[in-house]
Amino acid sequence: MLNRLLLLFGIIILLSALIIYSGILRKNYREVSEQIKENINETQSDKELNNPNFSGDIKMDLSSIHKSFTVVDAHCDTVDRIMQGVDLGVRSNQGHIDIPRLREGGVDVQVFACCIGRTGSQYALPYAKLATDMLNALQIHFQKHSGDITIALTPEDIRKAENQGKIAAILDIEGGRAIEDSLDNLKKFYNSGVRLMTITWNSNNWADASQEPPKHNGLNDFGKEVIKEMNRLGMIIDVSHSSDKTVWDVLETSSDPILASHSCVKAICNHPRNLSDELIKAISNGGGVICVNFYSVFIDQVFKDRREKGDLKQQPPPMSKVLDHIDHIVRVGGIDCVGLGSDFDGMNPPPIGLEDVSKMPKITEELLKRGYSVEEAGKIMGGNFLRLFNQVCKETLL
Repeated sequence: MLNRLLLLFGIIILLSALIIYSGILRKNYREVSEQIKENINETQSDKELNNPNFSGDIKMDLSSIHKSFTVVDAHCDTVDRIMQGVDLGVRSNQGHIDIPRLREGGVDVQVFACCIGRTGSQYALPYAKLATDMLNALQIHFQKHSGDITIALTPEDIRKAENQGKIAAILDIEGGRAIEDSLDNLKKFYNSGVRLMTITWNSNNWADASQEPPKHNGLNDFGKEVIKEMNRLGMIIDVSHSSDKTVWDVLETSSDPILASHSCVKAICNHPRNLSDELIKAISNGGGVICVNFYSVFIDQVFKDRREKGDLKQQPPPMSKVLDHIDHIVRVGGIDCVGLGSDFDGMNPPPIGLEDVSKMPKITEELLKRGYSVEEAGKIMGGNFLRLFNQVCKETLL
């Protein structure tokens, strides 16, 4: 009888121990499971914030990421508004660019174009004088706001401006008519601070433009001399507005990589101002950069077609169209050949979401959402343009 009681007591103790141990296992399993879930969620959050391709462990919010970039806009026509008396130091609800909105958009480097060759009495001959007047207006205005903006001639000037908390302004002549078929005039413009020339706006006496009948079958002999002199001086050659044949001739003639400062993709929107995949590849293979234009007519085929039929009331396309052009250029030419060239103050309407330069952080946000790493987004937002500028304008001949 006693033996049976001892056996029963032993069984009860054993069962109790098993129940307690099982509970401990279940608790530990739940704790481990919750920890695993938490780790997975943290990993997913990191990916959503930093992008799965980003190799760093540092978590940065969107504002910090955008501010970490040197943001470059490779083309605007804001000088026209300055010539009309607009003060860029005052935030406006008119136009697309002023200093406060450049600050809000986090833009560190802005290329200011002086467009030569357009119709209208204010753009009449002599072209060299018109370009000089525009350049003088920019220089006087920047001097007025010297605490906020300064002209950059070299990569070191850009770095210095950033360190001082200033916006770096690069001067551009848009339209080779400005040199009036004179290499001496080209040198004078270089000496006055111009570091970029868009060689055509409309056709001139030495290069064909994209929206006019060909006159020279691309570049003529003098046009090739212009390209070689720009190489010698250290002036960026911009082929936006140029005909396909002109671009091919520039690629063959230039010893430096070239720029398309405000152009889009013809495969997405079939406009003569846009670039074919073959030209995108060729510009990229030469180390050049294509900066995407924000003009609704250049980024969206439906908008373009309806505009050409006279529909002036249609809603602009969304800013996602700009990202589509960026994606396409990356697929065709690689991550190192794409940048931004808004064409602000020189076109209307921009897409919804990019109404003015203050909206530039949205592009950073959309790039990350589309799967670009922080490093890749930085190249698109300005790094690729800076590489080209560093290569071509590495020193001044002044």
